[in-house]
Amino acid sequence: MEKKNSGFKQKLGFGARKSGNPSFACVPINCGQHNISFPFYIQGQNPSCGYPGFELNCTNNEYPVLEMSQNNYIVDQIFYNNRTVRVYNAAVLSTETGCLPQIRNLSLDDRFSLVNDSGELVLFTNCSTNVSSELLRYRVECGGWELAMLRGDEEAGVAMEECGVNVVAPVELSGGEEVREYGELVRRGFLLNWTASECSFCEESGGRCGFNYARYHFNCFCPDRPHFRHCVSSKSSFPRSILGIV
Repeated sequence: MEKKNSGFKQKLGFGARKSGNPSFACVPINCGQHNISFPFYIQGQNPSCGYPGFELNCTNNEYPVLEMSQNNYIVDQIFYNNRTVRVYNAAVLSTETGCLPQIRNLSLDDRFSLVNDSGELVLFTNCSTNVSSELLRYRVECGGWELAMLRGDEEAGVAMEECGVNVVAPVELSGGEEVREYGELVRRGFLLNWTASECSFCEESGGRCGFNYARYHFNCFCPDRPHFRHCVSSKSSFPRSILGIV
């Protein structure tokens, strides 16, 4: 999976207008059934409440959407305790059940990485009129794709030669699983690890996590004022939110 530098420091060069206000507190926001808090933040919320590049769009207040590589991904689950998030391509919402959606390759930057046991589904189109007989069992009947197979399949090399376009989609595979319904496999989604500033020290001290764009540094919003890492005193604190699986 291709990795690239996100360049968010240059892209998000604005300052945190309220970060110097001691009364400012980044309250977690609900989007559908999800509780959204640092490092994520909702579009329209003060960007200082999240980490650069972790903006989510709350579509009709039904589900949060994360944009990656010009693809929209539905956030299905957020596991704040181990910094992972399960997503699936939003294109499946407008695709007939069982069909493979029209998707693009996913290039991950320094925000996210695939968990170690993720697999890859390779989708092919623009294939030869008469594909080799060994590829017939990989044919798909709808969704605009012609062939589908898992990365590492013994016939992948033949498919590469006979098809002009291929897209690689991350998928989650169970050990020993025999995959037959590729559309459902894409709908299942996949897990990503995220990389952002550590938030637990701030939360444990009674603060709320955020980011100072002027200094491009993590901020802990405390009852008295923002601090770099955690609140100095725990005598007063914001109401605590229980963060876990949502």
